[in-house]
Amino acid sequence: MGRLVITLISREQAERGRRIRVLSVPNECRTCKLYSVCIGRVRLGRLYKIAEIRPSLGQRCKITGGEMVPVVVEELPLVVPIPRRKALEGVVITYEGDCRGCDGCPSEATLSPGEKIKILRLLEGQVICRGQAFVLAEVAPL
Repeated sequence: MGRLVITLISREQAERGRRIRVLSVPNECRTCKLYSVCIGRVRLGRLYKIAEIRPSLGQRCKITGGEMVPVVVEELPLVVPIPRRKALEGVVITYEGDCRGCDGCPSEATLSPGEKIKILRLLEGQVICRGQAFVLAEVAPL
């Protein structure tokens, strides 16, 4: 099970099991009084699944004016190309961004070089990029 986080989401999107990903943060959000309990709680580019919907406290979004609902989200593993020589389930490695510019390589906003990750599961298939073999793996940032 991934990291659990309580955040806010619009009433329309608050559906148990729904997957969400935050790709960018509007400037208006950064100055909102709810920022630290809303979008400020999630990591850019990461995939989350809504695990629980909590009772609304009547908060409104500064941008849309819509009702915001507290939800518990679970951070899901990332699928990342890992150099074949480092691909071993269960190990913790330092992500080096060796796959930069290759298909399936996460952006630096999603996973930064130097960040520790745990390889949870190796997936079928491989990616060849710049002559180097990469294995697709589900990983959890630590």
